[in-house]
Amino acid sequence: MVQSLRAVQKPVWIVSQSNVAVKVGLSSSPVKSNGSAKNIASKLGKYGFREFKLLVSHEFHFDWNEHLYEELESSIIRSDEYANLVPASVERLLDGSRVILCTISMLSNTKMLQAGFPKVVPVENLLVDEASQIDVGNYLHIAHAFRHTLRKLVFVGDDQQHRLPTPICAFVSFHMYEGKLQSVHPITTSLSCKFFDVHLGAEVQVGRSWTNQSEAETCITLAQMLCDMGKTDFRIITPYDAQRKVLEDRLKATDLRWEDTVFCVDSFQGNEADYIIVSLVRTKKPGFITNARRSNVMLTRCKKGMYICTNRAFLKTPAAQDTLVGKMAKEWGGNGWIRMADVVDGRI
Repeated sequence: MVQSLRAVQKPVWIVSQSNVAVKVGLSSSPVKSNGSAKNIASKLGKYGFREFKLLVSHEFHFDWNEHLYEELESSIIRSDEYANLVPASVERLLDGSRVILCTISMLSNTKMLQAGFPKVVPVENLLVDEASQIDVGNYLHIAHAFRHTLRKLVFVGDDQQHRLPTPICAFVSFHMYEGKLQSVHPITTSLSCKFFDVHLGAEVQVGRSWTNQSEAETCITLAQMLCDMGKTDFRIITPYDAQRKVLEDRLKATDLRWEDTVFCVDSFQGNEADYIIVSLVRTKKPGFITNARRSNVMLTRCKKGMYICTNRAFLKTPAAQDTLVGKMAKEWGGNGWIRMADVVDGRI
């Protein structure tokens, strides 16, 4: 892709999955999930391609994952910057970039359109990532709005899943993709996903985020056990940035690798590892996991195995059992759970 972007002289817009309005912490303001677009930008940067701009929502940038954008700061244009822009100032802001990254719903953002971004960089070539996850109806406005400039529309997606172990793929396929996602993975045992009952864990609010110290301790124990077994390709993910920091600090206090190891779920969209350790954090209200799309991202990052640290009793509450994670725990049943005593004794 990078070679193609360097070779093409015409404008290219790369868009990813539609924004999902969610609530963060106690805030009632909608926060847009730009995780996939961010990961595309990050990967382009990794391969030395910097001639792009990433359009993100102001709320996402400040209220959820500001630290994720540090390496991309010079390439980011936030939605709160659109208001006073005119095509001439947009051209200076883009600084010659002919590649624009954003979510598909950003293409319908009124302020972005009024500022004149599509006039400076016409929507001629549109590449849609994760196209199979986007409803067909979301393309109708784009096809109409840019009918005078759009020349090529490329859909990138695959209805065959090569990464996920078969049982996990079958579960998300049924609940999220109407059974259309097919697994071609060699791992077929339900042991590829295990739930760890951190029954003494309790959520603690930290500002607008949340932590769970007992879950963090369990995650570090699991990380150590994986390393002892030679399974070093693992990542720890959590919905909450405060918990991410707790986990990272605890890793730093051990001899385990901590760089590029702990992530918030949104920032890990589009990434993967052999083994994924998940810290759900919450024990009273479901919070993040009420959003099925973001939970789907969280549950589909592993290539060989996934360990979910949570409170078993909590997932049985009416509010939690109807979430995607709650349904998964119910489907896996009693045999899918591991007791803390087994973790301490090294029996996982």
